[in-house]
Amino acid sequence: MAGKVCPNCGQNTFFENPYGRKCTKCGYTMKISPNEGKGGCGKKCTNCGKFTVFGDKCRNCGAIYQKGKKNIG
Repeated sequence: MAGKVCPNCGQNTFFENPYGRKCTKCGYTMKISPNEGKGGCGKKCTNCGKFTVFGDKCRNCGAIYQKGKKNIG
């Protein structure tokens, strides 16, 4: 499965993880600020119990929420 294009090396190896994005080829990392940089506390994750759910995805454990249901993926 191909990732997004890495801004550093130009390869399709830029994958999303709970803390941001990281290139698996060159190691370039990009931190994504919570709540699109607006700050504030996220929603509580029912999987890990932390307030890190932004945009229907937990930044801590990676749980994905769709239509009010928890889907671990």
